[in-house]
Amino acid sequence: MFTMNPTEADTFMARLEAGQSLRMLTGGAGEPPICSTEAFRRHCELHPEWGAKTLALVEANSKSRIQDGIVKRTTDRTACNQGHPLPPEVIARMQAERRYDHRWCEACARRWQGVGRYFAEEADVIEPPANVERLTLSGGSRFLSADDIALIESWLIRGASLRKLLGAWDVIRFRLALKNNPDLESRLRPIIERNAKVAVVVGSRKRRISHCKYGHELTIENTGIKPSNGSRFCLTCNRTFAGAPVTPQMLDNVERGLLTGMSVGDLTTPRDGKRPTITYAQWRTVRRTRPDINERFMRALRNPATIRSFMSGNTIARVPGLTLAAPVDFVRSDAPLYVPQEGDYEWLYSLTPRYLQRSARDEIVGDLFLELVERRVDRAGVPACAKRMVAAYNKENPMKAYGDIRTPLPLDAPAYLDGTISRVETVSDGLWV
Repeated sequence: MFTMNPTEADTFMARLEAGQSLRMLTGGAGEPPICSTEAFRRHCELHPEWGAKTLALVEANSKSRIQDGIVKRTTDRTACNQGHPLPPEVIARMQAERRYDHRWCEACARRWQGVGRYFAEEADVIEPPANVERLTLSGGSRFLSADDIALIESWLIRGASLRKLLGAWDVIRFRLALKNNPDLESRLRPIIERNAKVAVVVGSRKRRISHCKYGHELTIENTGIKPSNGSRFCLTCNRTFAGAPVTPQMLDNVERGLLTGMSVGDLTTPRDGKRPTITYAQWRTVRRTRPDINERFMRALRNPATIRSFMSGNTIARVPGLTLAAPVDFVRSDAPLYVPQEGDYEWLYSLTPRYLQRSARDEIVGDLFLELVERRVDRAGVPACAKRMVAAYNKENPMKAYGDIRTPLPLDAPAYLDGTISRVETVSDGLWV
């Protein structure tokens, strides 16, 4: 394995100290590379002290570049994620503190106030019941009975919220009872408001969590806010589970799988202890971030169920104006996706009989390869498929069948499959005696 010479090592260290990343030094991102990643790792093994220093610089430069990207992405904004324009004082605060907090947007804060995720109201209340089910009240009338009101009051005193106790119709009936009975309303209204605050405080307990379930600290730089419900999420976990980088070979394998009728579940589910063709996180990310790849996948669809899913309104990334029609002759196959491996040609060629000509053997090998690529057969079924193809070839070409009565062998033909002696040499004695 190649490694670096002293001049390259000094240049490598100087550029690292200047703040460049390992990718720039080994992959040529921005400037010509010095060496490959393997050569760098090998040099670190040969020179432990130099390697320890460079690895520390690599990690520091990586974090600093990520932080610079985050700061640039956050401090250059003029609106929040929901599109609300930010006032000048918020923009000035952003640039001064080199960060952005979603709670600085007044429109978003007003939207989530009272929900219990951004601002949790403190209340000196009792712990609400753990399991609260909808109450079954008497029916047949729009007025609640005295027993119904007593049952509701007992649960309210215990700390249950009105929203969990009653359905929509029963809430209307209960409000009518409060309206018709001022004494009852004056007695229960403080309890109802107290229980509402209890629900907000209980729902906002996650607001006080300082670490995610995998142990990552929920700092300002490591915390995101879901626009759908205002809850927080760990950015480190989000990046980790987003999937590893998708390679061009992986995209080609996915496209081949879709062209042969595989579903999304077939491509994203591990089989026989092997990794899937693509993980669902990678599938979701590449469809959302690469419209060209998304359209390429959609045009490769052959599975009717997958086509219906892609054309529905709930798909991950829809392509406007693109209409797909399911094939009428679709036949589902459980064979796995064929991934070419080294030595496949020799393996397929060895399954053809040696008495056939080279062109005939190559033709059968090509047919076997098509069977594998189109998922009509898996690797375990290739030998049986080869026998069927050889039999079909001999039937279609009877004049070329080995040992057929209609094709007498010439005297210069080999007498044995593994030998060089011709047939004329084995019968010459009998001819001249």
